[in-house]
Amino acid sequence: MYLLDTNIYINFYDRYYPINHFATFWEKFIPILQNQIMIPDVVVRENMHNPWFKSDLLANNYQKDSIDHRNYQEEWVAVLNYIANSDVYSDKALIGDRAWTNENIADGWLIAIAKKENCTIVSDELPNPNLNSLHKSKNPKVPDVAKADPFNVRCINMLQFFDEVNLKV
Repeated sequence: MYLLDTNIYINFYDRYYPINHFATFWEKFIPILQNQIMIPDVVVRENMHNPWFKSDLLANNYQKDSIDHRNYQEEWVAVLNYIANSDVYSDKALIGDRAWTNENIADGWLIAIAKKENCTIVSDELPNPNLNSLHKSKNPKVPDVAKADPFNVRCINMLQFFDEVNLKV
């Protein structure tokens, strides 16, 4: 099973595959959505700026309930504790409106859910190639935290996902 980061859905419906230009993409994606993807409600909320996402894509094409991210509170706290105690992240990594401590930000929840449910995360976030204890980062990236012990969560990009699910248009 896969968990798609908010940036993947935005790439799909807003940047690369708008439905009015790429209907074939969506015809092929919908069965994958149904059978191989879990959608946390926190990701649904992050995509609410696009009314099509919830009113059409989910309402008409996703027959499962979204996952209540709050059921993974313990795992989410472990993600936050990892960042707080890591020697590669500064104290500012968990401060601010867009920080992972904001329960409306999906990043930490994705790792928590993926860890517990043994899912692969699909994200177009790039790992930080300069992550080190000498120059601490104030911006954790999903691929970096996901691969860290104790999580060891697999994280792939959009094209790797297309290859794995055999999505070709």
